[in-house]
Amino acid sequence: MAYTQDDLSAVQAAVIALATGKRAVRVVLTSGKTIEYDTAGLDDLKTLRAEIQAELNAAAGKRRFFRTVTSKGL
Repeated sequence: MAYTQDDLSAVQAAVIALATGKRAVRVVLTSGKTIEYDTAGLDDLKTLRAEIQAELNAAAGKRRFFRTVTSKGL
């Protein structure tokens, strides 16, 4: 699914609303899909936020690199 920056903003606002005490939120994505979350669905909403962010980063050509340095301790 192609997400937009507006989708990320809507999901981020919903995460903040749930984290600050709102009991339920409704997220409307640009594709027309409407999703409702309650406080129990906060983890699912955070997962959706990470998925959208990863897709937007991939579309923008951003890559993450992890540099691992090891040593035998000699």
